[in-house]
Amino acid sequence: MSDHVPVTALIAEEHTLRFAGLTDGGAEVIPGDDRHSPEAWCGDDGATPLEQTIEVLPRASSGELWATNEFVATDGTVDVAAIESVHGLDTDVLERATGHSLDELASRIDAEPIVPVDDHQDIVDRRRKALCALGYDVRFRWQIASDRYSIINPQEAYQPIVTALQRRGETGAFGWLSYRDWGGLLKLFVVCPGLRQVVGPPEEVVDIDDENDLDALGAGRVRETEADDPEEELVVYGGFETGYDFRGTQTLWAKPILYFPDSETVVPDTGRRYTRRHYGQATDADHERANDRVPISEWWASIYDDVETRVVDIDETLRRTRAITYDFEALPFSAADCYRYWGIADTYAAVAADRATSLADPTSRPTVFNLQLSLLIALLEEYTGSWASNTYQEYLEVAGELLRSPAMMIQLAMQEHDRQVEDAAERVLAEGQQTLSDALEDIVDIPGIEVDTEAALSDMEAQRLHDQVQQQLDDI
Repeated sequence: MSDHVPVTALIAEEHTLRFAGLTDGGAEVIPGDDRHSPEAWCGDDGATPLEQTIEVLPRASSGELWATNEFVATDGTVDVAAIESVHGLDTDVLERATGHSLDELASRIDAEPIVPVDDHQDIVDRRRKALCALGYDVRFRWQIASDRYSIINPQEAYQPIVTALQRRGETGAFGWLSYRDWGGLLKLFVVCPGLRQVVGPPEEVVDIDDENDLDALGAGRVRETEADDPEEELVVYGGFETGYDFRGTQTLWAKPILYFPDSETVVPDTGRRYTRRHYGQATDADHERANDRVPISEWWASIYDDVETRVVDIDETLRRTRAITYDFEALPFSAADCYRYWGIADTYAAVAADRATSLADPTSRPTVFNLQLSLLIALLEEYTGSWASNTYQEYLEVAGELLRSPAMMIQLAMQEHDRQVEDAAERVLAEGQQTLSDALEDIVDIPGIEVDTEAALSDMEAQRLHDQVQQQLDDI
């Protein structure tokens, strides 16, 4: 109706919301980082805590399903003529087998025009269902699920995060959530300042002289350089990402992330992926224990412990990504082609390639660290879709794989290149190679790929460059 308030003014179809602290009044200023104070982070004078943020998420409900039987009129009369016209149904056989005519069969039952469906359920948004009753033309169903499907509503699933983090002393946790499809698809990022790790001491630079040092990359020979100002040390925070989908998937999931606070970039998928299926009673602790499953409150605590372990290894991981160089003068494809081979759309591939080559020295030889950084910045600057979308998540996971499995990603790009070229002479990988390896010694002989004798910048300098570029974007 024309005089109605638009439905999107009543319920957000897509939304991104930042939070700081776990409960009301519990937000804390992160030491040495005024830009991530609760007020600055949330963008207003009243920081929203995680506990209140979770409450904005919808509650899915299970509704009954009914099927219309078009052979039965509203008064219960069976349309025998219509049944006789059904293709593939031999009513003569039916009459002979039962000894009754169709009219007699129809008169002996109490037929219903609406038939209940017992083996499935309607997963709906009651907010939109209510608006539909008031005349709004809005769909309110997320999916039709089997009768085994158990709804895990975010309020019950995510409230235990608050308790788990409080027990770990992480009262200053902050982050953001982003959802679309009226809250049917969610991504929630939680950053834990207590899981703070210095990114690469400035005096450590890996020096690799020959292939024998590759096995000990990150723990090989180290030469000392003049130390930087310790007050300018850069840090990485551990955290986790979690999400659900009311639209047909069978799990609530969570996985560790790394967060660089100075540039506000996230590296996802750095650890085990945790899942809980939408069956049984996932938020009932007694039920879960009775079925040999960890209650969800303890589940979040174990995820935190996993993140804590992962953060300790970040220095070696960063050194490894900075030791590998792509030489696009020697490779048979460009930097933009490389991103496309990893599944990045042309728009973001071109922007990321321009950044990677402009930051490299020489411009034709970016490191893996550079390629990953440039992709993250390109997405921050150019991506206009929902942060909760599967596409955005896939792009972030490419960046995560560059950090976690750099050698495998090199071979993946080359494998895709070889698949697309028609001339066998243009192929890069050895003939018959089918499997991918993440061992660095398996890539040193690939033309165009080098494992440097020494990175051009210290780890800290590389991260500073990362932050300077991001600061320039913020200024713009």
